[in-house]
Amino acid sequence: MLTNEEFNKVTVLLLGVSSGTPSPRQTLAAGLYPDLRNRLGEGEPALLVERALRMCQEDAYRRSPPAIVQLIETLLPDQTAVATIVERLRIPLAPPPDPFDALVLVSKLPFLDRPRTRAALRRFLHDTPVQPVVVVDGARWAGKTYTVEFVDHVLHAYPRMQHCLIGIEAGQGRSIGPGELARDLVTTMGGDPHAQPPENSNLDRWAQELANWIISVANASDRNWWFVLDGFNAAELRKTDTQLLITKLAKSLTTGMARERHRLILTDFDRRILPLRPGLIAAETTAPIPHASVASAVAEVVRQSPLPLEAAAITATILAGLADPVDDLRELSLRLSDLIASVENPALTGG
Repeated sequence: MLTNEEFNKVTVLLLGVSSGTPSPRQTLAAGLYPDLRNRLGEGEPALLVERALRMCQEDAYRRSPPAIVQLIETLLPDQTAVATIVERLRIPLAPPPDPFDALVLVSKLPFLDRPRTRAALRRFLHDTPVQPVVVVDGARWAGKTYTVEFVDHVLHAYPRMQHCLIGIEAGQGRSIGPGELARDLVTTMGGDPHAQPPENSNLDRWAQELANWIISVANASDRNWWFVLDGFNAAELRKTDTQLLITKLAKSLTTGMARERHRLILTDFDRRILPLRPGLIAAETTAPIPHASVASAVAEVVRQSPLPLEAAAITATILAGLADPVDDLRELSLRLSDLIASVENPALTGG
């Protein structure tokens, strides 16, 4: 909403009116809507001002007046330096495309169908979702790992949230014990991997301590974390110890502050392992893609192309030799990715 220049200008002005008061937090909170006020937290004036502005920008145009306008008008009344900014911010821009509906991701990979996964991840945006855990499984080459790409795509639009991804390749799983997995998660969040709880002879207790450590690092962050574990399938997962950590982490993420802030996504994972009530887990098994869905994706690529393209002819080429629905998702993905690349870089293909 604010340009970088505007953000810096408003930051300086808000610091000027809040830092010299007995309670900078209380001063800033007076300009926030009640639910945002409750999320402001504590800290130095500069941190509080930045947090207040970012929360207001993320809130966007969900209410009237917008949260950013409410903040500026309350704390900087009659400030000519921001008058034009406020007037511009009153009028919402045309809404951007919903990232959860995307057929082509920011990574330029296709992501077709998967309505249940899209809906389950959209519900992750709720403060306390009914299902804070999503599990995606399916046959080999059925697009499970594309969930990771989709999460990355979605979170580009939500800077307060960040994914914490740990993926393993075939043959790597047996070398990843609970300590290694916990350190990888903490390191990805910017924590100190050397602060790991010492190994305990009681494996069950140590797994819980590791889960608690991971969550405490996440809670100390100013981000809400979406933990993504990719590839921990039956052939790779160490059942004696690493499985125990994952189940402890899953259960811990469904209670307390962790339930409000953080989420868990497991791809290529047996959801029956999780010690959770079924109602806490949103599960989807990847399925073949109907030809109609492929046609919709091609139409979207053509719509965005600067070149004059014929969607029907391209769709026929993409689908040549593929069953309806398409079960060879690896081949379909390659063909669609080639199409997207040719549209993005026509010079490379003589277009």
